[in-house]
Amino acid sequence: MLISLLSLSCQRIGQGAPALAQMLQNLQIKEAAATGRRRLERGQARDAASVEEGALLGRILLLIGQEEIAADVFHQQLKCYDAVSRSTVRWHSALDQAWMFQHLRKPARAAACWAIVANDHESPAPLRVEACCGLALSLQAQGQHAAALVVAHRAQSLCDAPDTAGLAGHAQAVRLEILAHAELLHADELSDHAFAEPARELGRDRLPADALLAQLRALESDAATPALLRARLGHLIGLQACPATARQEAVAAFSRWLRQHGLAGIDGEARVEGGLALLAVRAVPAAREMILPLAGSEREIEHHPLASDIQYCLSKIHMNEGRLGESLRFYKRHVAQTMRVVHQAAQRGDAPAGGSAPQDTVGLRLPPRYRAAYRYIIEHLQDASLSVREIAGRLGVTERALQLAFRNHLGMTPAELIRRERVRRIEGEMEEASATGGRVHMLEVASRWGISNRSTLSNAFKLSSARV
Repeated sequence: MLISLLSLSCQRIGQGAPALAQMLQNLQIKEAAATGRRRLERGQARDAASVEEGALLGRILLLIGQEEIAADVFHQQLKCYDAVSRSTVRWHSALDQAWMFQHLRKPARAAACWAIVANDHESPAPLRVEACCGLALSLQAQGQHAAALVVAHRAQSLCDAPDTAGLAGHAQAVRLEILAHAELLHADELSDHAFAEPARELGRDRLPADALLAQLRALESDAATPALLRARLGHLIGLQACPATARQEAVAAFSRWLRQHGLAGIDGEARVEGGLALLAVRAVPAAREMILPLAGSEREIEHHPLASDIQYCLSKIHMNEGRLGESLRFYKRHVAQTMRVVHQAAQRGDAPAGGSAPQDTVGLRLPPRYRAAYRYIIEHLQDASLSVREIAGRLGVTERALQLAFRNHLGMTPAELIRRERVRRIEGEMEEASATGGRVHMLEVASRWGISNRSTLSNAFKLSSARV
């Protein structure tokens, strides 16, 4: 959950944003967001000395549910990074993008951004610790528990240096969070979850329940553990409680804590996590109470960032209520959604354990200055508003120069590349749905890739076929 990462960012940035950091340490989260926005509007957070204050503000805004404002803040940060160095732009903008994708529950895309920093040995060690922790949580969200633990251990080893020693507790907390989630999926009641099998394959890496609980409690009681991280650890301890009533109280208490501090941006994730924990101890009525606020119409559930786990919880709830047909239908959709996540991760070819981030050989055919435009296109294919004008503006070149560079080196314009890549992804999802027995409408899939009009979709396929 992003609470652990926010606490880590706060600890890492520290003196770079003392006012916001102190407020976060005191759990004045909404006040920190308001203060940060006022400072940014007055231009007080744009000097090189406080280059990361805007980044911390963006992270806070994500957790309180203000995604659009956070996106604007991250965009403004690019000028601050550029005033320092090109490397600063690369590392910090990658972290900002990773945060946004992680918040939007797009773990494969988040992992690709985290890996840019995590696998770059020239990046500052504190940045690599944050990137490794974020990458570990992204891999866990994709069901890759063993790989997630490898990266979490790497984050802990990076904390052996003097300049990262203060982040050691956070790296340990992320590792324990991954183990706690895997332990949850070990419950017999959740054995049919699509990611349960990888969790059960951890073998010797898995901590016994009592040892896990002991380590969580030791870290929570450590005087050096910040209040924000302590709240997350306390919740993880509550989710391990064996009596159903104790677990229900822990879930309810954390929900109240989130509301008290205005953390609307992670309410859905907390509800799903709590729902799974309650189902694991057969507290179905309490799980139903947690999940139903997320369960709108079937179409709304299908497009929800947490669709897979919501559908799984609904399947278990309907099963308990004797509605077997509804249960089976939601379970099939849970499996199809999970396979989509796995498929997207495989397409990106993430290399979490080490080495360098995967490179796109098509993009490498462009001159260095224009490769960022190619990456931006590939990472934003789902944005319906993606345009050549926007890409040229971000790159600081004219539309004509961008068109010529793509045509001369790739044999197609940026618009043609966007169309081709969207068609490929739409076809991939349709083939995947067919292979898993799912039934989806092509226009519904296309809408996830920025095409919501039937005639636009038809023309995209025609023009792509014509190029082939």
